[in-house]
Amino acid sequence: MKKKRSEKLLLAVDMGNTLIKLGVFRNGEVVDNFQLATDRGRTPDELGLQFKGLVEGMSVRPGDLEGVIVSSVVPHLNWPLGEAFKRHLRIEPHFFNYQWGLVPLDVEEPAKVGNDRLADSLAGFTLYGGPLLVINFGTASTFNLVSKQGVFLGGAIAPQLEMSATALFQRAAQLYEVQLTPPASVIGKTTDEHIRAGFVFGFIDLVRGLIARFRNELDEPQLKVIATGGWGKFFVKHVPEIFEHDPYLTLKGLQIAWKRRPH
Repeated sequence: MKKKRSEKLLLAVDMGNTLIKLGVFRNGEVVDNFQLATDRGRTPDELGLQFKGLVEGMSVRPGDLEGVIVSSVVPHLNWPLGEAFKRHLRIEPHFFNYQWGLVPLDVEEPAKVGNDRLADSLAGFTLYGGPLLVINFGTASTFNLVSKQGVFLGGAIAPQLEMSATALFQRAAQLYEVQLTPPASVIGKTTDEHIRAGFVFGFIDLVRGLIARFRNELDEPQLKVIATGGWGKFFVKHVPEIFEHDPYLTLKGLQIAWKRRPH
């Protein structure tokens, strides 16, 4: 990545239950991104050396970083992650949460709203406006409803397609893993087709059904729906209600939060 040495870069880190996603921003745009497996047993030095290697691979020196902002849903890793950046990149990360006050919350338990959901809502409303439903197809499928004014109204949490199928395969002796693609018909003629019909069509209808419920309860028939997360690309092809798939939405939300952070 070519850049002037005087430029300052922002490193955004989305620490999820399955993956740690890192995005490098320059002038508000993603210029590089990486993914690491989330391992709760990693030490600060193991994490730090990995991060340092990734950053140095882009010819970025620690002094080139304007800051590091983190969204974490794995509290056990917050301290190791913080120490990793301080020891190996000589920078202290900022952990984004609801107390920053950047996303108004109309919920009963603000502290329990996932930081990634806040970042998704902030980015979604900033980039697309409201009312809006942001669906993150990550380790879990989270549905995040944002009002016309940018208020997080709540939402829903559902299982993830691949993880649900894997759990079944592990517990059912006579079932086996299949490629999770839509079959030609819901009336399966083989075990492979039975599984694909049940899971793929079942999850597509789950998503469409929840979208319809959100639209009905909010009384917004034209409620905009966007997707992010690993399975977002799949669902945007099969759920016509989803008009956009933004794979970097959570990281973009962190970049926006950094610019608006309280001082």
